[in-house]
Amino acid sequence: MAHLSKQLMTEEKQTELFKQLSDIIARLDKTQSPKFLEELLGEEEKLMLSKRLAAIILFIEGHSSYRVWTLLKISPSTADRIRLNYQIGQYGNIQKFITENKTEHARILNILETILQAGLPPRGRGRWKSTLEKLNH
Repeated sequence: MAHLSKQLMTEEKQTELFKQLSDIIARLDKTQSPKFLEELLGEEEKLMLSKRLAAIILFIEGHSSYRVWTLLKISPSTADRIRLNYQIGQYGNIQKFITENKTEHARILNILETILQAGLPPRGRGRWKSTLEKLNH
């Protein structure tokens, strides 16, 4: 879990630090950014940000809060908070990026689809055949 200092920083200084971070990230290329984030973020932070992005994408795709919290293993209150923020337009830039970048959108959806179907046989004819065969042997 992230630990924040109890010593407060002025909003102006916080804004400047965030701007510096944003500027650095904007200059990274596809090979540098994963390494940079790997070194910068702790395990909890990586997981939290990944789940938050996945939840936003699932809401963009029209999934329910129930589906989001059960799928991503987040609390119902977290899913509801993200859904509410999505509904009031707080994630407009993320939504625009995701919907305008079709290949990235498709890639993320493929990953989420894999998670959604975790352990289920493939769709289509004969979907349950291999499962039934395993049960009969």
